Amino acid sequence: MARASEFDEHDVVRRCRAGDGDAWRALVERYQDMVYSIARRVAGAAADDAAQETFLRVFRKLHTYRGDGARAGAKFSSWLYRVAYNCACDVASARRAASALPEGYDPPDDGPGPEELAAGAEHKRITREALASIRPEYRNVLELYYLTGKSYEQVAEVADLPLGTVKSYIYRGKKEVLASLRRMGVADALAGGM
Repeated sequence: MARASEFDEHDVVRRCRAGDGDAWRALVERYQDMVYSIARRVAGAAADDAAQETFLRVFRKLHTYRGDGARAGAKFSSWLYRVAYNCACDVASARRAASALPEGYDPPDDGPGPEELAAGAEHKRITREALASIRPEYRNVLELYYLTGKSYEQVAEVADLPLGTVKSYIYRGKKEVLASLRRMGVADALAGGM
């Protein structure tokens, strides 16, 4: 495999399309950490399933990547990010539909004590509940913006939405989350970062 500075994603994609197994292996090795990171943030405990589904979908749909065609210059990594995000959303949504239980347990850091852990777990539960109560398109954009730290422009590219729509969805989503927190009676305690 070429060193990171020598990695030519368009060449590797071309070789993958031609059936080159070594190119596919290089592609997976190059992007597996990014895909898993997205899957972990969006799908939580189902990250392994979401990451695996991402690479299966990419393998099946690689012919639809248009980085060398109609959208010349489009980065493969941006296309892959969008596929990974969509797969993670699909897996997370399927898990939520299959179970009313909260998403997987995040192991605590060594620092906080029992009171802080309990408060943090309660804040996470309330936040997840508030996010689950808003429109999915708002939730998806909010998660991309806040959980992955993407800029408005990056969210627009990943979500395949116009920049103005992303800004509007973030604004409206924050308003809906705040309204949900108010209905729960915890808006003042939790909405400080919004």
